[in-house]
Amino acid sequence: MPSNATIHLEIRQLRAFIAVAEELSFVRAAKRLNVAQPALSRTIRDIEGRLGVHLFERTTRAVSLTEAGKVFLLEARHTLTQMERTVQLTREAEAGLSGEIRIGYMDFAMYGPMIDLLKTYKRRNPQVKLNLQRRRSDEQSNDLAAHRLDVGFTVRHRFHREVEPLLLTREPLVAVLGRNHRLAKKKRISIADLADEPFIMGDRDRWQIFLPMVEAFCSSVGFAPKISVEANEGAAIFRLVAAGQGVSIYPACARQVAFAGLAVRDFEEEAPIVETFGIVRRGGYPPMVDSLVSALRDIIIAGGEPVRQ
Repeated sequence: MPSNATIHLEIRQLRAFIAVAEELSFVRAAKRLNVAQPALSRTIRDIEGRLGVHLFERTTRAVSLTEAGKVFLLEARHTLTQMERTVQLTREAEAGLSGEIRIGYMDFAMYGPMIDLLKTYKRRNPQVKLNLQRRRSDEQSNDLAAHRLDVGFTVRHRFHREVEPLLLTREPLVAVLGRNHRLAKKKRISIADLADEPFIMGDRDRWQIFLPMVEAFCSSVGFAPKISVEANEGAAIFRLVAAGQGVSIYPACARQVAFAGLAVRDFEEEAPIVETFGIVRRGGYPPMVDSLVSALRDIIIAGGEPVRQ
């Protein structure tokens, strides 16, 4: 038989071979499979004929595996295991117990309830893969409506009409300082105290919703923030602030940052409030997303906060 010929073997044939290989007896293997011994013998001869090799050495007293048979046994077991796993995963996917959830998030979500939610979800649904994708809030709305995301974590924005926003947090703005900064000695500071400070903020494209809020807050006391560094993510901002390269303004979730060298201070003035949301598609979502959405709704019920478009 040509070495590149396609060989078709059925799962029942692999099970028959494995039974004979493990029992090393056609009689015992036939009883194990609940088939007639002649039929089992024909199945093994058919496999050997298709492969063009001898899998067993047969004598009147014993049956043993050939070297080729030993290799085939290893691969047959692997094939059956993979097939059983394929069937299991397919059934779990149908029941909503496995698959992939595509989750959009923005920086603030990393320091809010999102991580604990996902941790709890993974503990209950270990077969589900979580695919986290960093997106602007408005991009998440559009991607959710277009079925490119399953769940999102955003700040308030003009939500897509097909998106249901679930309010998670309402937090005031706070000042983020280096621990050795002159203002870090105070328990509360005025926004005016930051007028001459270099600011480290997110880049204008990603912070196009949040940055105008910060600028309006600064403008209320007569200055525009002097942005000296734009960073692409919160971790970079916090590292630079801790290194004494400037200050930042962030939602109060910054208190959750376990980062040496940072000091987070409230403002003396009434600071603007940042609202964060979990967002889901109004038209429905895959079954495996349901328990995650239920957890989001539990937070809303506990918070008792209304959501207004």
